[in-house]
Order: sequence, then C-alpha cells, then structure tokens
Amino acid sequence: MTDGSKTSPSFLSSLPSQPITDDIVKQIGENDNPKIRGAMGFPGSSPGTIEAFLLDMEAKTHVIVFDPDAEQWHVYKSFETEGMSHQQMVDYASELANEWLAQSLSDRIAAAKKH
Repeated sequence: MTDGSKTSPSFLSSLPSQPITDDIVKQIGENDNPKIRGAMGFPGSSPGTIEAFLLDMEAKTHVIVFDPDAEQWHVYKSFETEGMSHQQMVDYASELANEWLAQSLSDRIAAAKKH
C-alpha cells in the first residue's frame, strides 16, 4: 500500500514505527525544509495519538497514515492544492483521513490488542 511516487516525502522512513504525538506533527510542519508549508494531525483512536496527518508541501498535500500491520507510515492519498483555499484543503484532507480511519478501524483495533 505504499505510494511509490517520487513525490512521497523522504522523511517518512525516519518516523517511528508507531503512531506519533501532535508535538511530532507540529515539529514536521515547522521544520526548515522550504518545500514543507505545514502539517496538521487528525485525532487517532486513542487520546493524544496521531495515526493520520496532512502534510502541506509546495506542489501537493499528502494525507499520511500509519499502517499498524506493517508498522510504518505511508502516503494514503495526495492531491493538488492550487486554487483551493486553506479551509478547502483542510476539509478535503479531513475527508480523506476520515475515509482511511473508517477503512482501517478493524486493523488498528487488532494491532492495538497485540501490544
């Protein structure tokens, strides 16, 4: 399920092999990479845990999700943001994150029970 496109953010492999905190998402959004405009986490299945976040980059916005089976992060979907307001981009990314959260619920519950 990994997005093999060359636009995948290269730092994904440096993320921990577990859900992250909002502080980590904030650090990603505020880092010095000129291609990154910002990041925003979506609430996960447990309080304080981020299992999906949006990464707003120069060319595209990525919805990045945690795959509990593979224990790694990957790009769920990417989309062009040209012509979108900030709120439209956030709303669309939220829809995508909610779609993934709904689809992956049973996998995430099973993974949580294993730990």
